[in-house]
Amino acid sequence: MTLRCARAFSVFLITLLFLVNMAEGAGPEAIRLADGVYAFIGENGSTNSGFVVTEEGVVVIDSQGPRELALTLRSKIRAVTDKPVIYVINTHYHGDHTFGNQYFTENLIAIVSHEATRELLIERDAGHREMFLKFFGPESLLDFKLTLPQVTFTERLTLRAGEKTLELVSVPKAHTEGDIYVYMPEEKILFAGDLLYKGRLPFMNDGDSLGAVKAVDELLTYGAARIVPGHGGLSDRDDAAAYKGYLTDLRAEVKRLKESGKTLEEVKGEIRLPKYSLWYMYNEWLPANAAKVYTELD
Repeated sequence: MTLRCARAFSVFLITLLFLVNMAEGAGPEAIRLADGVYAFIGENGSTNSGFVVTEEGVVVIDSQGPRELALTLRSKIRAVTDKPVIYVINTHYHGDHTFGNQYFTENLIAIVSHEATRELLIERDAGHREMFLKFFGPESLLDFKLTLPQVTFTERLTLRAGEKTLELVSVPKAHTEGDIYVYMPEEKILFAGDLLYKGRLPFMNDGDSLGAVKAVDELLTYGAARIVPGHGGLSDRDDAAAYKGYLTDLRAEVKRLKESGKTLEEVKGEIRLPKYSLWYMYNEWLPANAAKVYTELD
């Protein structure tokens, strides 16, 4: 084995072990943010969810994806309340936020999402599942059944459950087509979905980097006391600003390299953003993110 092959194999193993750790979800925790409002925070930057306990029942924000994590989320909810889940909100179509829908259908009134989220779950079903299985392994979709949103919208929707109010707001293409965030105005808590990451690089292939910057700007207009990102620990305005910094620095560096005459492959190989080198998935996804921005600049 050549040195180059050995290094490539080492990167592959590190990535695989990281993804397996994410899928296993050894210790996600439910954190109380306010009366009846909880964040379900995954380990090592894996997927986050939320749930809101109301007089009428529970509202789940993102149902997780791998079977084990979806069932863990369900058990965390049951440890807090015996009220049924009556609504599930999907912030976007990616499987780590939607494939757990099937585990929350008993007593359910509706799954709610942007119209594009439902469309993408249908249109990309086969390839979406295939990629998901590569990331999380065959057990992750054991007995899987695609469970689609029944209520969709395109701009804004106000969901009232018991005494709680949740504002669902869409943004133009950012992480995906069909991104939404959820704001609770009385509690000043914002569930950002994958419009916000903390301490981890995003995977941007479905999105638009400039749209992602604008989405963070919109999140920052709220006076949210707590922000739950799609991945990473509980966040605040400073964390949102740091994530915006990554996006803007990425765009600026790719633009600089491209204008200096670098090809796509050269940019992927040479891109460095040392300020973010300690973030999860820095080595694995920085080249892919750079490639996405490079093609956008065309």
